Amino acid sequence: MTGDASSGCTACRSPLGTDDLFCRRCGTPTPINADPEATLVNPAGLEVAGEDSTGARDVPVADFKARLRHVLGAEYELLGLIGRGGFARVYKAKDRRLGRLVAIKVIHPELIGKKLFVESFRNEGIALAKLRHPGIVPIYDIRERGGLIYYVMPFVEGTTLERRMKRARLPPFESRRVLSELADALAAAHRASMVHLDIKPANVFLEGDLQKVLLMDFGIARAVTEQVEESAGGPVIGTPEYMSPEQARGLPEIDHRSDVYSLGALGYCMLVGRPPFLGPTAAATLAKHVSEAAVPLRAINPSIPKDFAAAIMRCLEKDPWARFPTAMELRSALEAVAFFTAQRETGGSPRPVSGVPGTIVALIAAVAALVGLVAGLVLR
Repeated sequence: MTGDASSGCTACRSPLGTDDLFCRRCGTPTPINADPEATLVNPAGLEVAGEDSTGARDVPVADFKARLRHVLGAEYELLGLIGRGGFARVYKAKDRRLGRLVAIKVIHPELIGKKLFVESFRNEGIALAKLRHPGIVPIYDIRERGGLIYYVMPFVEGTTLERRMKRARLPPFESRRVLSELADALAAAHRASMVHLDIKPANVFLEGDLQKVLLMDFGIARAVTEQVEESAGGPVIGTPEYMSPEQARGLPEIDHRSDVYSLGALGYCMLVGRPPFLGPTAAATLAKHVSEAAVPLRAINPSIPKDFAAAIMRCLEKDPWARFPTAMELRSALEAVAFFTAQRETGGSPRPVSGVPGTIVALIAAVAALVGLVAGLVLR
């Protein structure tokens, strides 16, 4: 139930519910929850103490961290901000009941009053909560309290592929592993009728010492990244360097093959150090995706295995029907790529190395030899 006009928000005059602790539109504390320590981001864009206010300008917003701490109450202990984008912030927290660390992703308060953003955040959270795959971070819960909407997820330690690539280029063998694991995660999402639409280095997480690959941010970026109007279609939303031609044109019917293209663009960048297309503006980059052919990978780096380069270039076909029909078929093609190493002991010709580690191959050979020996003794 909403209150009368006299109980409207003191900042934006929006109606307030009788039990609202914060304004649902702008986040200002209500009279029943006045917070003497809360600070505001004023119209001039002054930063909230201790936090970056990018994306929160021109909107009066209560101290976000204090507000979230109040909403989480006795369930979670808020430990600090670990990431943020144009759509949401991610905090590290401790589950007081279970004693485990979690990540809490919460939509920016200035977006709460925008139905498109809220519905996207809510619907993608519900869909992701149903997915079970080791390459997709699960969602424990999705909550709506005190005018905020947030996910509770496992806390994972590591780095993004973007940061990893800035340190040094990944060798082809490691790039193949990352792409193969991403394709497997995408296949699971596609089977659940989900299309990611924003595959890029920043949305790939490498967890722990083993660098386990995790695909992040399903669907959320569609509502927040750069938009460019194309005369051939509607609004274009995504990351220009990794968008498929059909996504770049703003076509309404986009399916899982758009993700196959984006994964190919990511693989291209991993192998040669830059995306397949770069223009002076976002619109110019999008135009290249639509009308230009990418320079063949082996023309830039001839050491890339032919099968590997062919798989990536097939992903980048303009016609969705010419690409791999599924992410799983792309994964199979990547797993079939053979790398070559010199036989140092004999000085012989190079031998192919598949995706099976050499230690496993040696172990299999040792077991086979042992079985042969035992069989020989039995036959004597």
